[in-house]
Amino acid sequence: MAEEANVGVMPLFAEVHLAIIPSDRLDVGEADEIARTVVASGGKHVKLRASDQQIDDLSAVTHIVSIDIDFPQYSQAIESGIFVVKPSWVHQSHRKGKLAGPRQHSPDPSQYFHDVVLTCGDLPDGDKDAIIAGVMALGGQYSGPLTILTTHIVTLRDDHTKCVMAKTKKVNCKSVLPHWFDTCFRLGKKINERPYMFPNPPLLHAVLPRPAMGDSPHVGGATAAMPTGHLPNTPPPSPSKTRKNLNAFMSKKIKLSADLKIGESLTMTLGELINYAGGTITDDVGEADIYIGQFRDGADYLAASRARKEVANLSWLYHVINLNKYTNPLSKLLHYPVPRDGIPGFENMKISISNYNGEARTYLENIIRYCGAEFTKTMKQDNTHLITAHTRSEKYEAAQEWNIHITNHLWLEESYAKCTVQTLSNAKYSTFPPVTNLSEVCGQTTLDMKRVEQVFFPAPRESPQKTVQPPLAHGASKAIPHYHYTLPASSIAAGSYTPSKTAIIEPPSSVAEDVEDAETESEPEEQPKPAKKPRGRPSKVAPTPAATDAVMDEETPAEASTAPSSRGGPRRSTATPRHLDDEKENTSPVVTTSGRAARAKALERIHSAAPDIALYEKETKRKGGVTHGGRRSAQLEDLSSPVPDPKKSKKRKSDENTYDVTAEGSDLSDGETEAKFAKGVKKAKTTPDLPPVMHRMMVTGDDRWVGNMKQEDMDKRKLRALGISLTLDPMEVDILVAPSIKRTRKFVAALASAPLVVDTKYLDAALKQNKLIENPGTLQDRKAEEAMGCTLVDALKRAKLNQHHLLRGWSIFVTHEIAGGFETYKEIINVNGGEAFLYKGRTGLTLPKRRLRVPLPPAGSAPSSSGTQVDDKEECKVGYDHIYLVSGDSDAEVKLWKTFRALAEKQGLAARVVKSEWLLNAAMAQEVRWDGKWEWQQPA
Repeated sequence: MAEEANVGVMPLFAEVHLAIIPSDRLDVGEADEIARTVVASGGKHVKLRASDQQIDDLSAVTHIVSIDIDFPQYSQAIESGIFVVKPSWVHQSHRKGKLAGPRQHSPDPSQYFHDVVLTCGDLPDGDKDAIIAGVMALGGQYSGPLTILTTHIVTLRDDHTKCVMAKTKKVNCKSVLPHWFDTCFRLGKKINERPYMFPNPPLLHAVLPRPAMGDSPHVGGATAAMPTGHLPNTPPPSPSKTRKNLNAFMSKKIKLSADLKIGESLTMTLGELINYAGGTITDDVGEADIYIGQFRDGADYLAASRARKEVANLSWLYHVINLNKYTNPLSKLLHYPVPRDGIPGFENMKISISNYNGEARTYLENIIRYCGAEFTKTMKQDNTHLITAHTRSEKYEAAQEWNIHITNHLWLEESYAKCTVQTLSNAKYSTFPPVTNLSEVCGQTTLDMKRVEQVFFPAPRESPQKTVQPPLAHGASKAIPHYHYTLPASSIAAGSYTPSKTAIIEPPSSVAEDVEDAETESEPEEQPKPAKKPRGRPSKVAPTPAATDAVMDEETPAEASTAPSSRGGPRRSTATPRHLDDEKENTSPVVTTSGRAARAKALERIHSAAPDIALYEKETKRKGGVTHGGRRSAQLEDLSSPVPDPKKSKKRKSDENTYDVTAEGSDLSDGETEAKFAKGVKKAKTTPDLPPVMHRMMVTGDDRWVGNMKQEDMDKRKLRALGISLTLDPMEVDILVAPSIKRTRKFVAALASAPLVVDTKYLDAALKQNKLIENPGTLQDRKAEEAMGCTLVDALKRAKLNQHHLLRGWSIFVTHEIAGGFETYKEIINVNGGEAFLYKGRTGLTLPKRRLRVPLPPAGSAPSSSGTQVDDKEECKVGYDHIYLVSGDSDAEVKLWKTFRALAEKQGLAARVVKSEWLLNAAMAQEVRWDGKWEWQQPA
């Protein structure tokens, strides 16, 4: 107790040594007030050097107060374990009487919810938990009651108690739909709240307004790698009194690379401006502090990068001179030298842009060229990609018709930042908020320097010394370096956040694998040993062709690809060789047969990883550890600190995770205290572990949850406790619940997965009895089966045999105005293996080539009364030489029939304009049939 009393009387900032970085946005008076507050509470204010306004000794500082991360010593400070916080950290700590968590006050732009303090209205518990966890992981804060510090109320209706109280008390906060957070999580960016704000959110309008053209503030000054503007004859005056003596290049030596190819006159002008700013020009990259170049190659670039000097391009130099303020060159994609030969994989791409204007458009055009792709101002059918800010444009509609890849600018930016083409299957690249123009978040992506280093300036390889690996005595076991340390794992899923556990992992796989390779290859071939279960990932050394052939003779590809692995799930086919990281897929790998060579390679990689391991161990020893401090990546999958799992974590919650922003004495407080909130978190630890997901269920045609979100949330929890997860993806469903055979989008699409189709009584029993009915019967609906032309049982048997390949090879066009919408029919066609194209009457359209032949139905199945079985003799009836347009009979659609038929005839194909019943019947019966009643006839 005496010890606790002594701790209690210690001054608040007793162990804080704080430096303040001047900025235009940090008023002189506020900076002085922060310094006085810290000093008055036992802290120390470390003043900056008068010559260049930098910290003289970083080791003497524990905290740095800065509005942003654009100061020269930011990277060094993070690597040294120094907290970089905003002024709000000092104010919050002083008001609460204890040090606040620094993570919620970080100026790091990757923590894009850092200025959000949210409280929730009428939300389901699952959605509420997901939003709170995601926001806190991205730098935000949560408050149970409404307080004067609240910035956002998350609600589905404007008449909620908290919304009414906010209006009455005139709290400066925004009432937003939860859709806003969902969209931000999907994009990994914070978009404008206006379309989601009450009263009258534009998102809920019956007719959504067209997204307005927005500004792109993050692109300014970084639209091209080579600047197009003009330098001022004299530097601009100092922007503020606080930085009157701050010069951008004070005491800095700058090396201008020869690959800039600038004239003598411009070189002299730059030299004069740099000298005025306190810097000097040097020709020796070894003594330079800043290297300015155009491309990511050359001896000077490699030397500067490996020496961790500041590397930037001429555009960055212009930007700093014009602002007379240092900015981090890594925070803008085009403030860093560009790859001379582009990014591998872009060379055959033709990319067009839509809905981006001004600087954002110029910026994206230049990135396309720097990637090595071809930019086209107008879009044609031979284009491969369209980058658009929203979906309301003619180019977007044409891209749908022509089956061109459609993506937002994040795909292009992240491909450039990570030096490799990103997969288009990532949901963030196909996310287009309905009333938002994505140009407003253009330019926020930063370089992934780990990838840049791996590709453009990897550490040079040195020959290992013979004394490094001493010979082993006979019978002695080989000493394998073993690293055992923890790494934080975190992720923000699309629209949800799942707390991650801290994983205990082995050293980098390449190191461990190479050591194992060295052991294996050094053993004499004359002494074979029994096979042992491999540890970790398989070796990256590819088998020889002879070995590959032998494996293929013993095991068929199908068997090899589906054999279970020791880690769960299908095992990688042993007939497919693993390639080395630096090999092309079609290049024969070189297999090293010398144990000495493999051992040397392993030791070399271990030595190269040693600095990173040492840095990580240093991070783990300081307060806050790796999870709550240190460098944060600008990439979404790396930037989020995980919220500790309440079920597993035994560590006491830190102040930043139980932080309560309730203002003491405020009229808005409902009496909820920090202790109460902490108790709620503690209670969550007792929640039992959920069983693994055994079934994926889809419910359609049932209205039990319509307008009753709380009941839906409760029922979802009950089902999850039984091992059932509700899904909307027809590709993964294995239980389909419906009151009868429906022609809804979900029912028709889900049949392709051959699920168990049951009545709603199955769901009723599961919810009431908390157990699943064993061997439930298939849904019975004779009337619907007669209309379908087959029984549901037969349709499911065919679906199981089809394996989503019913329409494989088919290219089917669908009109835009068809009842139910194009996306409905697109999903049905895609889930059955076909390709769907939007048709709006374009005359220059090139129709796809003929489809593959339709496979025969299962042996023994008889033709149904409403159609014919497909075979080679009657193939033309189904349409091997036909092209199909699924259409309604509205006036706008009828006008397209003649154009479509003429287009098909011109290209040697016979057109069939069919009713939607043709496609629905095929998808539900899981059999392609034809009947003349399904074809529309051209009106006279």
